Amino acid sequence: MSEERWRAMVGPGRAKREARPAVPGMADWSTRACAALLEISIAGGIMTTYTAVLYYARPPLALLQLAAMLVNFDMQALYKVLYWVLPSAFLVWQWALRGRTGQSLGQRVMRIVTVDEDTARPLGPARSIVRSLLHVVDIAPGFFGFVRPLVHHRRQTWADQISRSVVVDIDVINQIAEVRK
Repeated sequence: MSEERWRAMVGPGRAKREARPAVPGMADWSTRACAALLEISIAGGIMTTYTAVLYYARPPLALLQLAAMLVNFDMQALYKVLYWVLPSAFLVWQWALRGRTGQSLGQRVMRIVTVDEDTARPLGPARSIVRSLLHVVDIAPGFFGFVRPLVHHRRQTWADQISRSVVVDIDVINQIAEVRK
């Protein structure tokens, strides 16, 4: 059967599309995952350290709680809030840092950079934070958005595509910088 006849039978757009090859220089899925896991591990370490400090500092904290009770202040609520605020603040700081420099701590270790897909420059803190929050879109359909870089030709998650960003190896950025000199 000829290709023209096949296309006529299945209709336009129904024939199997050829997969586009991956764009060279884009960061691998495993490298991106390692960078994210490093940052999440640090946030978890902050939570663990905070818990240990609360446990070992019980005697002085008991005095502080007693003083707080005298003014009708609930220290337990403050401790619970700080348990989540401290690691969240670390992650937001990393997202803002990535927006300013192109790299968070995990990305620096893994030698990858998040940049604007059009200009190859860092996204800016606000756009980087929004990009990170958009990862909720990647979680929604059974975490499929996080697996998408394995099959996407530009290795983008949905959050990357919405925010118009790409994650590339640092060598690519260094080559671009040399060309611009």
